[in-house]
Amino acid sequence: MAIGTRMTLYRVLAVGVFLCAGLLEAQEVPPVPPATDVVVQRAEFLRNQAELLRKKQGKKDLAAARSLLVQSAQLFAKGKVDNEAAEAYLAAADISVLFSRYREARKTYRQVLRLVGDEARCKAMSRTARIFATTGPIALAERSSIDALQLCQGLGQRAEAEALEARGEALESAGEYARSVDLLERAAGSFGAMGDGNAQAESLLMLAAALYSDGRHEESFRAARHALELWTSNDERYGIARIRAALGTFAIAKGEFETAQCNYKIAEPLLRGLGNRDEEASVLNGLGYASRELGDSQKSLEYYRKARSVFASIQDFLGEHEALTGMGKALFGMKRYGELVALHSAELRLAERSGDAALIASSLGDMAALYEAEKKYELAERFYRRALTTYRNANHLYGEGDILLRLGRLQALRRRYEEALALLDQAKVLKEKTSQIEEEAKIQYEKARILMHLHRLDEAKSSIEQTIEIVERQRITISQFDSRASYFASVHRYYAVYIDLLMQLHLQNPELGFAKKAFEASERSKVRSLLDLLTTSARDAACGELLAKQLEDRSAAKMEEVSAQPANTGLTPTVTLEQTQAGLERDTILLEYALGPDRSFVWAVDRNEVASYELPKSTHVRGLVKRLRAAVIPPSLEKHESVSDYQLRVHKMDQVYEATSRELSRFLFGPIRMDRFKRVLIVPDGVLQYAPFAALPDPAAAASGAPLIVRYEVDVLPSISALVTVRATTDKRPRPRAAVAIFADPVFEQDDPRIGHRSRKITSTGERPNSLGRAIRDTGRAQYIARLPASRDEANKIAEIFRLQGTDVELALDFDASRGNVLRNGLFGFQVIHFATHGVVDAQRPELSGLILSLVDARGGKQDGYLRMSDIYQLKLTADLVVLSSCESAMGKDLESEGVIGLPRAFLYAGAKSVIASSWKVDDEATAKLMSALYTRIKKGDSAGAALRGGQIEMLLDPRLAKPYYWAAFTIQGEYR
Repeated sequence: MAIGTRMTLYRVLAVGVFLCAGLLEAQEVPPVPPATDVVVQRAEFLRNQAELLRKKQGKKDLAAARSLLVQSAQLFAKGKVDNEAAEAYLAAADISVLFSRYREARKTYRQVLRLVGDEARCKAMSRTARIFATTGPIALAERSSIDALQLCQGLGQRAEAEALEARGEALESAGEYARSVDLLERAAGSFGAMGDGNAQAESLLMLAAALYSDGRHEESFRAARHALELWTSNDERYGIARIRAALGTFAIAKGEFETAQCNYKIAEPLLRGLGNRDEEASVLNGLGYASRELGDSQKSLEYYRKARSVFASIQDFLGEHEALTGMGKALFGMKRYGELVALHSAELRLAERSGDAALIASSLGDMAALYEAEKKYELAERFYRRALTTYRNANHLYGEGDILLRLGRLQALRRRYEEALALLDQAKVLKEKTSQIEEEAKIQYEKARILMHLHRLDEAKSSIEQTIEIVERQRITISQFDSRASYFASVHRYYAVYIDLLMQLHLQNPELGFAKKAFEASERSKVRSLLDLLTTSARDAACGELLAKQLEDRSAAKMEEVSAQPANTGLTPTVTLEQTQAGLERDTILLEYALGPDRSFVWAVDRNEVASYELPKSTHVRGLVKRLRAAVIPPSLEKHESVSDYQLRVHKMDQVYEATSRELSRFLFGPIRMDRFKRVLIVPDGVLQYAPFAALPDPAAAASGAPLIVRYEVDVLPSISALVTVRATTDKRPRPRAAVAIFADPVFEQDDPRIGHRSRKITSTGERPNSLGRAIRDTGRAQYIARLPASRDEANKIAEIFRLQGTDVELALDFDASRGNVLRNGLFGFQVIHFATHGVVDAQRPELSGLILSLVDARGGKQDGYLRMSDIYQLKLTADLVVLSSCESAMGKDLESEGVIGLPRAFLYAGAKSVIASSWKVDDEATAKLMSALYTRIKKGDSAGAALRGGQIEMLLDPRLAKPYYWAAFTIQGEYR
């Protein structure tokens, strides 16, 4: 389960029987025998009035009901009718719990304990135990629940069921899930046998939580479905709210953040309307977690701060601790370390006050991590050691293993390698006991890094190969990591170390084939990255669809199969080095790059030979590419800037570009003999996807500074395996009809003049599809999406070229340039597909990348016009060529994890033979000229690669368009022939 969700599960599931069961119990109390005592009659009247108010389930009604119930209880006690007084006090206390007034509730339950009647006292003790299970201290929950079991024995089925429920919840809060499951199943069965649907649903909900925490997910969802059905049939709003909050927490634990938000949207207003501040705050915690994972740390911080304030006001220590922990993670992600010392100190004080050893140890670990980030290693070690001792004393194997792993990393940073290895071996033993396979992968990776520093390469190879085996067998998933980002980062590091180690072994023994294994590992890493992206690709569906999917009845085996396999595995096979060589033409050389933290590598492969070379570490290459990208795009004239100053600035940028491009070319191509080839295939890694390879100086023509494209056709591939698969699949598919589809000049905003004045209205940007809104925010663009009128001219010129040759053209402009038109037939049968629109490449979550089509329909209403990465992967294309003439459509995102996965790769996966895309927004005139040259050459019979190169050289010879900015943005990926 994802860190930060565990305590939320306890709260959103734990506080609930009080309103539902209390109402039924009060209804089941036999009527008081006729009495002449005016006091008792008054008490009966007040109780009946209270019950009428409780049925309304409104906040004010419930508050009034509680007041009447307390008055009723006092009158019953005065009239010596203790059983009735006890039931009234119980009902009043239950409403206090609903309002998160736990101290008030405990005080009222104590009133019950002072009265006669063992059954009522049993219920009061059980519900007191549940409060402590919710708010802490856990020790008091433990003690009270055991006392309740003893007190309730032999008092009837209902009393015993309540005690079983309380004990089960206490065990769940303490992390003893298996024992908790048994007790909660018995409680649910008892309530069901009594025909009490609300009480049965309550036990089922807690059972769902225990089962989920115990890893029995399908059984958990079965229990949750049953509880939801029971509460829905009874129109029990409080129960519905709580189960939706719980399902939101389950979704967060699986990394399904959109599904979590859909559940919370149902739960939050219901809880707010009922006045249940504690559970409403728990939902805020969940929203904070989801916001952080969706990339909005500031929003996450706001949610957590609100939740902390509520928890503090009602003295819910566990809830407040979780909110503080979430605030810390948000601040840590924003690198606001200065605010963390005070926050973690408060977190530790609160944990100590709660008496929960696991919380104390967790807080000590958070403090240690802060000191480690600040490079205060001695302080970090001191706090890690305290956390380790605390976990060990509590017999908390999960936490103990985590701290041992973190201590091992810390000691490795301090170059205390032997001690680090010993700590990691201890952690490995514990992670094997707790069956945390993802943690074993991390440990073996850390050991491999240390063993490499100690030059024990054979042992290092054994360790890292165990990690790679776990990754490649897909025995770990993103949901097992703290976050999606940490998963991707970890997997990239695993492969980088493996490749580095194999290349070091190659230097020692060149004849043993380690360089070949390293090349194939590089290919596997790139295919692995695509597989990971597909299994987590955004499913930005409507809430109804997401919620229904979450509660689908599927077997555990089927769930594992679905989570492990993408919808289509067309690009998953990897090729060997021999297969790679066999697929290359004689005039072609392949350059495959792998960037690493210590050193990088390139393999130069042709039909007959393979050579490998060491390159600088990734940070050095990243710096060069960053400077090159900044210098390739001419700046805009700034306000109050003179023309001469502007020209001077452009001149300086040109100088930077020339110097940087020469240096990068020397690093990337310098040691490689390429002069006997005509075509260069490049498989970049990470930040190299940003480099305009065709514009880099030819190393064989250093004196002239001529770009690479003058001598070579330069083609880019996501992996050589992708090209092999493209060839295999396109050779078998039906030939596309000679038709062209063009999408251009969509309608983005509701103030567009193409919308009739009567229909026009402004819609907030928040009403756009969630994935588009997040992607725009991630890229830092303006929320307003400007029209692209030049794309219309571009589309018309392209259509004219093909129509002159008698080719059918389907031109989709304005409202017709829509996502619906793309998805309706999947663009099946078209030979050429051209998009002239905005492209968004998310810098934080590449799966949210996409093309923006019409966001408004002809009537002025908003519609989903965002063609997402996930949409593209589901298309069934027959196209020989897809052209993305859109802003930054090929840039992808360097996460130092999966390399760069951009829109071109998605279209290749969907069946396109080749894709041409731009890496930055190009001048309209230059784009029009290049597109005209490209399609004119294609109509004459040139291959896509040759046509692109011809058009770019034509522009290079035009003095007005010779700068790389005008022509180097466009690259071809996939089949170049």
